[in-house]
Amino acid sequence: MKKTITTSALFLSVCTLTMAQDASDFKPAAKANNLELNFVPLNGKPIQLTYIRYRRFLSESTAFRLGIGLSYSSTKADSVFNSNLTAGTTVSEDYKKRQFGWNIRPGYEKHFAGTNRLSPYIGAELDLAGQSSKEVTPTGLDAGGTTDQFVIQTDKNKNKGGFFRVGANVVAGFDCYITKHLYLGTEFGFGFQMVKYSDHKMTTTYPSTYPAVTPPAVDPGNPDPSSQGREVNFGPNFNSAIRLGYIF
Repeated sequence: MKKTITTSALFLSVCTLTMAQDASDFKPAAKANNLELNFVPLNGKPIQLTYIRYRRFLSESTAFRLGIGLSYSSTKADSVFNSNLTAGTTVSEDYKKRQFGWNIRPGYEKHFAGTNRLSPYIGAELDLAGQSSKEVTPTGLDAGGTTDQFVIQTDKNKNKGGFFRVGANVVAGFDCYITKHLYLGTEFGFGFQMVKYSDHKMTTTYPSTYPAVTPPAVDPGNPDPSSQGREVNFGPNFNSAIRLGYIF
């Protein structure tokens, strides 16, 4: 919270200083293009890119905006298991996890007169997003019974933490132009989100030589709304980072 207040104070000071410098109009004209990212000056990584936002100015007072975010991660690790049946015997198997996410936010902005460097606006945007994942987790087991051996049990989790989201926001903000093609800005909004969490499917496999396993009794448990079923959110939202953009 302290960093957010300090960052906001620094931002307002820069805007006040730049607006007092001259009377030239720095705001973009029709057909100008715009790209922006997040700026957190007091953070260890001051320049951040959570997703790409593009704007196309249809006129001096209207603009189309589009935010696109894509993320992919892949993890692979060698898991080594020690057998209790035979001293010094080890078995290795790979742990794997892949996760893919996406976010698309098309929208529209209406800009007002403001000042020569300050461009306040209101607008609206859609929010479409999704995430999928796959995780393979091996576990070493000492098989008993007539087959005395050390085997690997493999758990496959599909779409653990996966979801599909649809929403919409009404937004308001402003751009403060430092130079002819560079600006700092902030934005807040009010909207809703409907989230449908993916069905989490887990399967367990054993080697063909493993003794027959009696499935345990199924316990449906208590649904967790943060990872199962559906969720609806409605209220204000705010990006604590400063928007840093340039016109081309």
